[in-house]
Amino acid sequence: MVNKTLMPHPNILIIFMGKKIGAGNYTMIKGNALRHQMVLPEQKTVYDYWRSKCRDGRFPRRADISPNDLVPFLPTISFIEANALKQANRYKVRLAGTGFWTHYGQEITGCYIEQLPIGERREYWNRVLNQVVDSRKPTAGVTRPGTPRSAHMAQFWIRLPLSENGTDINLILGFDQFIKVSEVENSSQDSEKIFA
Repeated sequence: MVNKTLMPHPNILIIFMGKKIGAGNYTMIKGNALRHQMVLPEQKTVYDYWRSKCRDGRFPRRADISPNDLVPFLPTISFIEANALKQANRYKVRLAGTGFWTHYGQEITGCYIEQLPIGERREYWNRVLNQVVDSRKPTAGVTRPGTPRSAHMAQFWIRLPLSENGTDINLILGFDQFIKVSEVENSSQDSEKIFA
């Protein structure tokens, strides 16, 4: 039997966000509140790397993120371009690791969110990405992928804001980990450990 805590209602976004600090028109998370909500050690490693690139209250630039530093995670690393005008909430997968092919059955680099074979999950991902851009804060969560190939999987994800000018979010660094729902159920008797 599938643990219902792994499958949030399609109209509910499960995220945990940091707090606003500092002066000016940007926000940055304080401390490690989000990190402590992450379930998987791989998520924490990618998050810690991103935090190490934040300097003087400013978000990292794309150039600050080196593939050489993220080699074990590259198969499910993505860069998602935020439309500066936010027309129709369009987000484009600028670059996606080869591990996504297994779940999507196609190359997703260059695709807009609405072009991905994820059915009703498009709305979910637009809400997640809007939240990152609007709040200027990283987010993390777990959902079902929504793809026919991965119906049996839980998708643990983090989305981390990047900015060329340090404040306006123009790119989002993503890291996803796909785990069989049965493996998650077997590894945890406490459902509270499931939520990010």
